[in-house]
Amino acid sequence: MLRYLTLHEVADRVGITYNTAKGYLRKGVLPQADASIGPRFGWLPETVDAWMETRPGRGRRVHTGTPPTRVRLRSGPRKL
Repeated sequence: MLRYLTLHEVADRVGITYNTAKGYLRKGVLPQADASIGPRFGWLPETVDAWMETRPGRGRRVHTGTPPTRVRLRSGPRKL
């Protein structure tokens, strides 16, 4: 018997919050559901795992060899 994952289970499996998963679903970031019944969606574990393999991770800082630029912030109101 096939067992589909709910959106809560997908979020747990991926390591994101339910609200983030809901946003991903709305934006079309999650893979297409393997099944739907009314407003409910279901994903096979294999579908979620395959999506995880191709999903880009959070960006990471890469050293470019140039020192960081300093920005001086003004304090107080600007004179016009």
